[in-house]
Amino acid sequence: MSDLKLNSEFETPSRQDWETLVKAGLKGLDIDTLVQETDDGLAKGPLSTRADRPDALSFLPPTPSPLLAGRAWHICAPIRDADIAFANKQLLDDLKGGASALDITLGEGAINLRHSADLKRLLEGVHTELVPIRFTFSDVSASKIKEMTRLVLNLDELENCVVNLGLDPVSSSYASETLDEGLFLPISLQTDQLSLLCINAAIVHDAGGSEAQELSYMAASLAYYYRHYGPDIRLSVRLAANQDAHLGIAKIRAARRILNRIAESFGAQSNIPIHSISALRMMQTVDPWTNLLRIMTAGFGAIGGGAEYITLRPFTDADTQSPRNATPFGYRIARNMQIMMMEESHLAQVQDAAYGSYFHERMTEALAQTAWTEFQALESGGGIIEMLTSGIFQKSVQAAKANREAENKPILGVTLHPAENVRPAKFRENT
Repeated sequence: MSDLKLNSEFETPSRQDWETLVKAGLKGLDIDTLVQETDDGLAKGPLSTRADRPDALSFLPPTPSPLLAGRAWHICAPIRDADIAFANKQLLDDLKGGASALDITLGEGAINLRHSADLKRLLEGVHTELVPIRFTFSDVSASKIKEMTRLVLNLDELENCVVNLGLDPVSSSYASETLDEGLFLPISLQTDQLSLLCINAAIVHDAGGSEAQELSYMAASLAYYYRHYGPDIRLSVRLAANQDAHLGIAKIRAARRILNRIAESFGAQSNIPIHSISALRMMQTVDPWTNLLRIMTAGFGAIGGGAEYITLRPFTDADTQSPRNATPFGYRIARNMQIMMMEESHLAQVQDAAYGSYFHERMTEALAQTAWTEFQALESGGGIIEMLTSGIFQKSVQAAKANREAENKPILGVTLHPAENVRPAKFRENT
């Protein structure tokens, strides 16, 4: 084996050799039948070669994150159950079981903070100085966001904690609310441990948007915040991860290229962390057990793309009757998926493993360029707020959703290889 000479003893196959074999396997079908396209019309295959790789490549590793303690990324425990006692027990179980950060959803139907005591009860038993905490808001008014934000800022237990408040007035506008300038906090409040904003671009994906629309929304929001606050503002980005793991890798890498480019343009530091969350849009209610496959591949894409924080949803989250009442089993499986990928599969031991890959580099370049063009269109239209207020951006997202639904692609376990006599999933009872 030591004398094996790969370069001299094996012929280098040509594309023609590959096409000949493929055509034989297709038994008369055209080779173009293997070509698949993304929602943005970008060809995903069937073959990528050295000729497809962009001339200029960028090494796109994760940014340094606090309190990682040797981990490759933060495993975020999703905390959103309206029963604070249950939520507290669940987050403690998650932390003891391997999670390293908390992803807390505040709002109606989630954790509805009314008093500082509610937050104290939620975080009881947590060594907050060792656990980054990230907040996000769901189905809540601007006035309620301000009220709960004050409760968070006034809690002594969070004084020495790494906190992202998750404020995103742009997404409030996206949700058809009037942009409330009162949501903007003085920049003097931010510290090395407290960041104010999180651009929640994942809402675009779950509303039906394409990858380029999600990235262009992210870019336009970032430009808006830099103009409003200046280059010293600290923020993060939230992106959806779906079942197409390799496209997910390219999306996160394209996002990092765009973030770095915009930060450089404003004279800001290009160290914006990316928080990836498994997409709600891909989740199915028919045979929800197949969601385990989707969540796992979404997590693989988030890891391969280099997300610093990753939240995987419980597999029952698509159920319309009880979307937030997952059982402890659902939370445990979601957490253990990440632990298995981190500790058993040893993913992310190489930073930016997709660097140089023909397919991933080609898709990163194509997505970045497509999203940048859409970002420029948003800017030319008056900026993200104007495009949201006028409804133009929402209409483009709805058009993308309609196009996808018209394609009616097969769904594993639902319209493709459906199982019979599926065992129903369990939910935690409302309290």
